Amino acid sequence: MADLITVARPYAEALYGLAKESGQQQAWADALQVLTAMVADDQAQAFLNDPERPEADKVALLAAAPVTLEQSGWQAFLTLLVHNDRWAAAAEIAVLFAEALRHDEGIVDVLVTSAVAMDAQQKSSVQAALEQRFSGRKVAFRESVDASLIGGLVIHTGDLTIDASVRGQVQQLARTLRS
Repeated sequence: MADLITVARPYAEALYGLAKESGQQQAWADALQVLTAMVADDQAQAFLNDPERPEADKVALLAAAPVTLEQSGWQAFLTLLVHNDRWAAAAEIAVLFAEALRHDEGIVDVLVTSAVAMDAQQKSSVQAALEQRFSGRKVAFRESVDASLIGGLVIHTGDLTIDASVRGQVQQLARTLRS
């Protein structure tokens, strides 16, 4: 997956710049979601992976997606993906594009993992602390449970991970003792 993210990043960044210039960020985000669904289909994958199929047929298949974009830009993007054999990175491109869109809207996506499910007061407290940490930005809070943490929280957003779990503290102590 890391390889596809690396491949997808320049496409997503360039596409987001183009979408922002034309004011069509949401339309492109929606189109990328449709593209992601198309390339996830087993029959579409078989068609796109077939080395005997001409690139034009592959582009035509992807261009048949119902999108609300100006067709020449959409076609050019699909042609580039097919020509460079990067259509498999469509989902990652869509994710990175959506992250850029949310960033521009001032929204920070945060995943909070706890050892046990948090009650409403705990969620509210964590949400308030995160909004203070990311001042000026709205926090989109998602929660997951991982009993192996033993206690505490792991907070993940973008490239930032804060491990305040018991498991993390034990692992840090073990590393310290080994060195």
